[in-house]
Amino acid sequence: MTENTEYSMTPADAVELASMAKLDLAMRREALNRYVQLHGGSRLVELFAQFIGMANSVAANCAEMSDTVLIVECGVHPDRFDSVNLPTIIGACQGVVLADKCDPDGACHGCAYRLGSIANQSPIATSDADFKAYDQKGFMCHADVDEMGAPTKVCVGHAKANKCHAH
Repeated sequence: MTENTEYSMTPADAVELASMAKLDLAMRREALNRYVQLHGGSRLVELFAQFIGMANSVAANCAEMSDTVLIVECGVHPDRFDSVNLPTIIGACQGVVLADKCDPDGACHGCAYRLGSIANQSPIATSDADFKAYDQKGFMCHADVDEMGAPTKVCVGHAKANKCHAH
């Protein structure tokens, strides 16, 4: 196991970020503008670089914890999975691009094409959906599965994105 410490920040910056995390978008913008006024743009760039490292660390720790829970609490043998398909910063960035391809109305709550869903922030799901972009029946919905757990219908978001792309 590697240490997830590719970031460092002052305790004051950590407290400030934690308070910003509790704010809505408009208030976060105001707080960041105040930060720039107090500390300057280069310090904001450094804070943002450190924040990305911290976010990557949080995602890696969540993956490690979910694997541990599956092994220890659920008795799943480690050979049965590579890791749980969890959201990451990279997956969320890919998800922004994917969600822009269609209106998610009619898609399930967890649709990879719905901005902010778990699948929309998963690097595996977003990569799979993007890879299947030109295959009308290639990306399946995981909300509807048969008794064996296999998807039974095409993802609504995928079908809509494919239709939008065809025009």
